[in-house]
This record gives sequence, structure tokens and C-alpha cells, in this order.
Amino acid sequence: MKITQIVNNNLVFSEDSQGNEIIVVGKGIGFHGKKGDPLNPETIQKIFTMKDEAEKDRFITMIREIPAEVITFGIQVTDYIAGCSSKSIHKKHLLLPLVDHIHTTLERYRQGIRFDNNVLWNVRFLYREEFKIAQDVTDMMISTFGLPIDEGEANYITLHIINAELDLEAQDGYRANAIIEIAVNTVEEHLDLTLDRESVDFARFITHLQFFAKRMIQNTFWDEGEDEISRLVRRQYKTAYECARQIIARLERQYAIQVDEKECTYLTIHIARLLNAGE
Repeated sequence: MKITQIVNNNLVFSEDSQGNEIIVVGKGIGFHGKKGDPLNPETIQKIFTMKDEAEKDRFITMIREIPAEVITFGIQVTDYIAGCSSKSIHKKHLLLPLVDHIHTTLERYRQGIRFDNNVLWNVRFLYREEFKIAQDVTDMMISTFGLPIDEGEANYITLHIINAELDLEAQDGYRANAIIEIAVNTVEEHLDLTLDRESVDFARFITHLQFFAKRMIQNTFWDEGEDEISRLVRRQYKTAYECARQIIARLERQYAIQVDEKECTYLTIHIARLLNAGE
């Protein structure tokens, strides 16, 4: 690989073997270098492939506006999250927004500005594994930058992790979380119960809701009508089906989207599991 453009001492542009433009990160990798110089493999810490000019521009803007130590920390944290998560992490939806979030958070705390992190209080119960990882990241921020960052900051970092798991853009993560909260709250209100957030069935329910929310956001439902399995589920799990219909009705009203019957069937099955677990 050869240098095609130097951004700063620690970051350069290059091309991979297929001719795709890549960003190469490494301590001192661009120091005293020039266009056309070969890259020393021993200095390379991380390689990122840019999917389009917009993503390239975002990365360049980040490099120019955010201190190198914050970017380096963000890269380390991204690797840490990917290594700790039991799920596949799409780093393209994690690194840039996470670094930007960390930078903004650090600046806020240095200026004495605090946000009400309790607005996302339910995140820690909905995404236990991700929240635990986010707590670790918060502790790393405190240790690295010496700022009294509130533990509630982990709520926001959790959503960044969820976005990366679901391969969603940052703005869609908040919408996905809202959809999941509506579903969980509807189950508890409709059935007049408190779900056991420590149970395996609840974890399965949340996982299903995550991908259900992604399909809603991207409008990629199965587009299948009622079939024999749907009719059987509706007859066998009447209470759970009524609850699932209530969830879908709320979501259709709020987001002006039509959810197909197959989605209702799968929601019904997961709600039925929750009910059976509580018996």
C-alpha cells in the first residue's frame, strides 16, 4: 500500500488491492511522508474502508475537528466493544458516531454542562449486555480523561452499541429504542403485569423486538398475509394475540406504517412465552 493523501501524522489515505480508497491509522504513519510513499506495515494500527464520498468527508471532518487522543481512544473503545459483545458489531455504524459522541461528552463536562441521563433510564433493563459494556466504556473515559462523568452516560453509549449491532444509522437508534419501549410498556399495561427483565424469555423478546424495530424503520416487512400458522397461533394464544395487536395498533398510529400479519404472529409467540414463564 502507498500513501495517496496525508491527513495528519497519524492518518493517511491509501488504496487496497482492489483499488478501493481506505483510511489507514497508525502512530506517526504520516510523519515526514509524502504522496506515493509505501506504508510500513509495522506502523499500521487500523484500516477503514469508506463506502462513499459522504462517509469519507465525515471521517475527514472528524479528524480535523476532534483531537487525536480522542480519536485514538474511540478506536480502542470500538475494538473493545466488538471484542466483548456476543453479537456481530458493524463498526461502520459505531466508530464515527461513537467518537463524535465521546468528543461532545468530554467538551460538555469540561464546560460544566450536564444532561439528564435519566431520560433513557429503561435502557439498562432492555439491553443488559450492551449496558454493561457501555459502563466499562464510561469507566475508561473517566480513567483516561480524568473527568467526573456520570454513570448515566452509559445509557447513550448503549444505544450506539445497539445501532452497530442492528447496522443502523445513529438517528435510527433512538427510534428503534422508542419502538421497543412502546412494545414492552404495552405488554405490561395490557396484561397488567411486570415483566421479569432478568429472564431468558424477556431477553429473547427484546432481541426479537430489535429486529422488528429495524424492519419497521427500513420498511422491510415480510409482506405476507395471514396463513394457516397465523390462524393457529391466533386461536391458541388469544390473550397474547390481543396484546400483539394492541402493540401493532399503537405503532401503526404513531409511525403511520402498516405492519403485516406475519409480524403479529411472531410477536404473539414471544408474548405467549412471557406469559407461560410467569405462570
